[in-house]
Amino acid sequence: MRTFEQEKDLFFIDSSAYNLLTEHLKTTVVCPKDEFKGHILYKNFHVSNCHRTWRIADYDYVIVAQPGWYEGLNDEMQQLILEEQKRTGSRLMLGDLLITQNFWRSLSTEQQQKLIHLYDEPIEDIDISNMPERFQRLHGKFPEEHGGNCFAAALYGVADESFLLEEWVHSQSFLDMLERNHLKRFDRATKDSVLVFEQDGVVVHACYVIDDTYCFNKSGQTFFNPWHIARIDKVMEDWDDCKVMFFCDPDKLDELVYLGIDDKQVA
Repeated sequence: MRTFEQEKDLFFIDSSAYNLLTEHLKTTVVCPKDEFKGHILYKNFHVSNCHRTWRIADYDYVIVAQPGWYEGLNDEMQQLILEEQKRTGSRLMLGDLLITQNFWRSLSTEQQQKLIHLYDEPIEDIDISNMPERFQRLHGKFPEEHGGNCFAAALYGVADESFLLEEWVHSQSFLDMLERNHLKRFDRATKDSVLVFEQDGVVVHACYVIDDTYCFNKSGQTFFNPWHIARIDKVMEDWDDCKVMFFCDPDKLDELVYLGIDDKQVA
């Protein structure tokens, strides 16, 4: 079951907020930004994806507090921390609601799942009845945990191994596995090929081509991103600041598909 449950609360603040909060920080750990980035416990995979730490900006310290610490502060200090979470962009801010561990644990299971659902990526309503069953059964399904990313979803298409779906695959591991499966780069796409998107020479996304209209896709590594069958032109639109490459099985070059991709978008 998807959850925001964590051992501790994290609050991202700048140095001016730190100075105002100093007297209230005697029972908390406070990590400088650089130390937090390399901390194996405070910045574990689940925590990072719940907070979306890679998008949090303009902070100097991270308060690591036991659940209930925030609620024990006076209203002025609570408001200061709340405003700092808004400013820095923590995902655990939902409008004016700060999702602390005390708040999370006060909710029923049904309420918790409804809250998580508010973050879920919407997908298009499309007819998938003629798609391969191995993709149909995954369409619109959300992972139970963070981790499985676009590269893993594309590799599932290639290798048809379900365990791959949950893997957090890095770009070079992804390219190496394409090579081990004898997929090579060509200037056109075929059925059962892989579209690979690059930006400034860095591979940033991939999806598996089902036919000339649809692909199997996952937009990100979080449990808010479902596996889904997507229109290829929609994926191209989402990644329109990237160049695209085609990785195909040489034995299927007689099964070319016409994706309508402008030559200017091809790497």
